[in-house]
Amino acid sequence: MISTSVMVLMGVLAALTALAPLGVMVFLRRRGGRWGEFLIGAGTFFLFALMLEPVVHRLVLGGALGAAIQGNIWFYGLYGGLMAGLFEETGRFIAFKVFLKKRREPVTALSYGIGHGGCEAFLLLGLTYISNLVLYASVNGGAEVPAEIMTGLESLAAVPAGVFLWAGFERLSAMALHMACSVLVFAAVSRPGKLWMFPAAILAHAVLDFIAVTANARLPVAATEFLVAAFAAGVALMAARVYKNLGKSAEIS
Repeated sequence: MISTSVMVLMGVLAALTALAPLGVMVFLRRRGGRWGEFLIGAGTFFLFALMLEPVVHRLVLGGALGAAIQGNIWFYGLYGGLMAGLFEETGRFIAFKVFLKKRREPVTALSYGIGHGGCEAFLLLGLTYISNLVLYASVNGGAEVPAEIMTGLESLAAVPAGVFLWAGFERLSAMALHMACSVLVFAAVSRPGKLWMFPAAILAHAVLDFIAVTANARLPVAATEFLVAAFAAGVALMAARVYKNLGKSAEIS
């Protein structure tokens, strides 16, 4: 039902969603980063994005207002982007303000950021691919599955292999944004006069998600992913300048 090459591709991408963040963290560990910061980033994503944010979605999207939002791609992109930005960047802010308040080294922002973005990549992409592979293996082995699951598998089997690669590319852009936003929020918390960077991170996160949702509805996947990557790169460049100044301010203090 699915080609061996696609199954291998999904397996490789699933592995990379776990190994890439861990590899980055090993690199950061040699520069003063700590695994605790990585784990706090992962836990914060899980709490704020996967547990708290869906509660608001159920309340807002479950009524007449929700029907209006979901019926208009521009409103839906704006709503989804703002909710993601508000919840995830607020979670970041609380993490740096409360759980990492004694950590003021700039590398803390990157360690937290790769934990946050890496957790998202593994839970949203890696586990999905692993689940698909298990189901495919079961079907190929002769196991019976419900008709609706079989229909879903057959639809997925028709997806071109390139789409899976673009999904992996998207995760790279997302992880870059998470690390960049972590630098901005870390600066807002740890450096005087930088509080404005917290709403800037919310805005950056919201705009990227807005681009992803609206462009995906009207443009080919390649064009969408390049737009997302370009915006993420712009935010990362801004964050790199902020990060450089964080190091200077740490030396002064």
